[in-house]
Amino acid sequence: MRTGRKMGPLLLGLFVGLSMIAAMGVSPAYAKGTGPTYSCTVSVTYTTNTFYVKTTVKATGGYLPGPSEKDDVKAYVNGVLYNTQSSTYTIGTNVASTTVTIPVSSNGSGSYTFQSAILNSKGVQLASCTGTYTL
Repeated sequence: MRTGRKMGPLLLGLFVGLSMIAAMGVSPAYAKGTGPTYSCTVSVTYTTNTFYVKTTVKATGGYLPGPSEKDDVKAYVNGVLYNTQSSTYTIGTNVASTTVTIPVSSNGSGSYTFQSAILNSKGVQLASCTGTYTL
């Protein structure tokens, strides 16, 4: 029976050692507070009755989280929301772009604002940016 008492500390040590090794194997790629930062830009082009809103998102100091991201674009004319579009796209580097098509408002001319929010695959916002166009 004395052998059983000596096995307890040995098993505890083995468990603690394996737990530490396992934790090291799944540690995050970035230390807390030092991960990549995300930014985006919006460019707007216009053809007859249609806007093409291109959003480009960039990771500085790392990569985009992937495997996919979603771009939610809200379109405003003269400050009033009139359209919402979204695009889901896959990424593989530190820069990705997507374009959504938004029709011109029935109001026609005015000051248009396109607000883009980039969400990771879990729905967490990474960045937001705005583009404008005046008709």
